[in-house]
Amino acid sequence: MTRKDLIKSLLRIGLTKRQARQAVDSFFASIAAALQEGKKVSIVGLGSWEWRKRRARIARNPKSGKRIALASREVLFFKPAPLLRQKLKD
Repeated sequence: MTRKDLIKSLLRIGLTKRQARQAVDSFFASIAAALQEGKKVSIVGLGSWEWRKRRARIARNPKSGKRIALASREVLFFKPAPLLRQKLKD
């Protein structure tokens, strides 16, 4: 599903295209703002986003096989809700 598909799905509930676009943009902006502040975002039935720290490690370049040192860093992690996992299994 793309952003356009999400906007089209909101048109079915009676919103205008402009209202639907604003709703989707506001939703994503709210999630992004909370994540930028370092907060965990949790939406019941969908899942949660949070920053996790990855430790420093030694990796290999798959093309050359050369070893590369990777520094520790924070990555964005999404954990689907149990309800979503169950729906995807059905």
